[in-house]
Amino acid sequence: MTNFRFFNLLIAFITGALVISSPVPEVNPPLNKRGAVLTGQFDTESESSRFILENNLWGEASATSGSQSSQVTSTNGDSVTWETTYTWEGGPSDVKSYANLDFREGLGQSLASITSIPTTWSWSYTSASSDLVADVSYDTWLSNVADSSGSSSTSTFEIMIWLSSRGGAGPAGSQIGTADVNGVTWNLFQGVVETWTVFSFVAPSEITNFNSDLLPFYTFLIDNNGVPSSQFLVQAQAGTEPFVGSATLSTSSYAISIN
Repeated sequence: MTNFRFFNLLIAFITGALVISSPVPEVNPPLNKRGAVLTGQFDTESESSRFILENNLWGEASATSGSQSSQVTSTNGDSVTWETTYTWEGGPSDVKSYANLDFREGLGQSLASITSIPTTWSWSYTSASSDLVADVSYDTWLSNVADSSGSSSTSTFEIMIWLSSRGGAGPAGSQIGTADVNGVTWNLFQGVVETWTVFSFVAPSEITNFNSDLLPFYTFLIDNNGVPSSQFLVQAQAGTEPFVGSATLSTSSYAISIN
């Protein structure tokens, strides 16, 4: 009887030791994710279902020399950090690229049906050359077709919001006035590219920490510039357009939603 009790106690001890020493499953895996370094002209990388990072060297043919790389440095919930490094020479009046985060949720709604587009964007330049000509901007697209995904063939309006304009960089068209939106008096430009109209809101001074709602920009154009509220929002991007020079644009936090 004593041996049987000793055997049971021994088994219980060994079993308990095994349980204690077993690894504990990781319940909350790290949210941070470092993406691939994109260097090709139209390289992209999906960041969950919400964003696509686009290197997008669409205008590199106008440069005499240059290169660019872009990378997501981390993701954390709804927020993304990323950076792009570039150097461009030649064609000083031509945009070389638009490295950007392309938002993919909530699109295809009419402006009339959207209640808010909250966004935050904190960014900075490092190693910017003295001859840098570039902008930092939201680039959004409207269409008569809800599922056009920003196709140029169906685009009707391009709405840009410039948070920075360095070295004399300017948007398409000419200034048609100013617009008081969200407590800032923006310089408002209008132009035509191919078949669509471009409206650009240019900040009077650089905004490196932007926390706002994009919907009032569209409301202003609906009320004052003939943009129909029936237009569908089909693409929402945030990035930088360099003309010439070199820099690293680092985004420490970016988030957006379409409600």
